[in-house]
Amino acid sequence: MGSKAAIVAFADEHPRNILRREPEIDLQKARLLAEEVLGATASETELLPLDLAAWPSPGTVCTASFPGLEIVCSRDLAKANPSQLTEYVARRAAGRTAYGVFMHSAEDWASFAMWSGGELLRSVSMSPDSGITEDLGERLSFEIPFWNGQRPASDSGYSLPFHPVELGNEALREFFGFILEGHEDSSCIDPEEIEMPAFCAGG
Repeated sequence: MGSKAAIVAFADEHPRNILRREPEIDLQKARLLAEEVLGATASETELLPLDLAAWPSPGTVCTASFPGLEIVCSRDLAKANPSQLTEYVARRAAGRTAYGVFMHSAEDWASFAMWSGGELLRSVSMSPDSGITEDLGERLSFEIPFWNGQRPASDSGYSLPFHPVELGNEALREFFGFILEGHEDSSCIDPEEIEMPAFCAGG
C-alpha cells in the first residue's frame, strides 16, 4: 500500500489525543460534512479503517465527526502546496486549529501544514523531482532531526537531504498518532481500530 494520505482535521485540542480516547463517531454529522465537501447529497458506500480512509478512491470522501474533532480525507485536498488550502481551512475551521498531511510514496512526495484560527502557521512540501516547493513558518519540533541531518536519505546521490515520505509519516505520528510506514512506538494508535464512513455524491 505504501504511504498515501490526504487528510485534514479541525480540532479543539490535539487530534491524536482525541483519537487515543477512541471516540464514537457521529454518523449524521459525518454525512453533513461529506455533503459540504462534495457539494451534493452524499451516499455512504462503506466503512474504512483510518489508514485506508486517509487516501480514498477518486470521487470519494471519507469524513468523521467526533466530539471536538472533524476529519476530512479526499484526494482533492492533495494540492502541490498546502498553503493553497488556507481559504478552505479558514472557512471551515471556525477558530479551531487545523492539521493536514498529504503524501504519495510512489512519487516520494509529502507535505504537511498547520493552521490556527484560519492563519497558516507552518507549511512544507517537497519531492525529489520538484525539490522543496514550500517551507513557510517556524519549523515544528518533530521536523528538527530531519533538517539537522539526523535522518538522512539512505540513497547515495538523492536530491534531498532526507526522504519526504519519512517526514510525512512523522507528521502523521505527531498530528494524528499513527503512521503508515516506519517504526511504530508505544504512543501510536492502531488506525485499523478507527473506522470512517466513505461517501460519494448521489442519492
